[in-house]
Amino acid sequence: MKFKKTSLLWLIIVLLISFGVTKFQDRFDPRVQSIQLAPEEMAVVYLDTGNSDAILIHFPNQKTMLIDTGKPDDFDTIDRAMKRFQKDTIDYAVISHQHDDHIGSFPEVLKKYRIGTVYMPVSPISNPQTKESMALIEEKNIPLVEAKAGVVICDGEVKAEFLSPLYSHYGDANDYSGVVYLTYGNKSFLFMGDATTNVENDLLSKNAVPHADVLKVGHHGSKGATSKNFLNAVTPEYAIITTGENDYGHPTKKVLDLLSAKGIKTYRSDFHGTIAIITDGKTLTVTHE
Repeated sequence: MKFKKTSLLWLIIVLLISFGVTKFQDRFDPRVQSIQLAPEEMAVVYLDTGNSDAILIHFPNQKTMLIDTGKPDDFDTIDRAMKRFQKDTIDYAVISHQHDDHIGSFPEVLKKYRIGTVYMPVSPISNPQTKESMALIEEKNIPLVEAKAGVVICDGEVKAEFLSPLYSHYGDANDYSGVVYLTYGNKSFLFMGDATTNVENDLLSKNAVPHADVLKVGHHGSKGATSKNFLNAVTPEYAIITTGENDYGHPTKKVLDLLSAKGIKTYRSDFHGTIAIITDGKTLTVTHE
């Protein structure tokens, strides 16, 4: 009889856990029209925009951050995500750098949504999307802050700041990327943009590489980013690779093997679709489409 009671108790526990996980995943099912978070929850959503970056973050205080906007044809993906969170304002709009797979849909975002502040590095990258974005920022009188090391985006319950660019001139245009470090409670996220090992080494030389529970892998998993020494310093539990069909070989076997060898749980948008991480500042839960 004792065995039966114990077995029944474990069955109930398993069913409750399964129900909780299912309900959590249901919130990010593409068929769900709106997503409700608990007051203490923060959602970091790595949108599936192919070989590009677009990351939407919903804070516990209801503020919203958007890091990059994918390619020029990715606005609908961002728009759908905003609607599911029932948001019409982006409090912090971060463009890591001006390549068109990061700033591509920003003109459309600027046209549709209220923007609190734009953060963007000064770089030599020039394209139609950047020119249109700058014109709209000026026309709408939106505050524009240069993304560079030491600039604080927010310093409340959720804290976010730029670790790089450290310098005003780089040989590789990807190294102008604004590297963002975000913390909430005991949990932390590092967003590398397209920064290469040059930036990683600069940060390492200054002892400026923090631990992060979740690492957005630099440059879509290219061979020119994510060094062993850098991973040793970050010690992430999770790695997110934003990638899709491409001619560059992203993500490379070198990076995937390194992440695997270190036992880092890796999610990639070409396999998992949109990837969402929910945290209450104490624990992390990962789900995907």
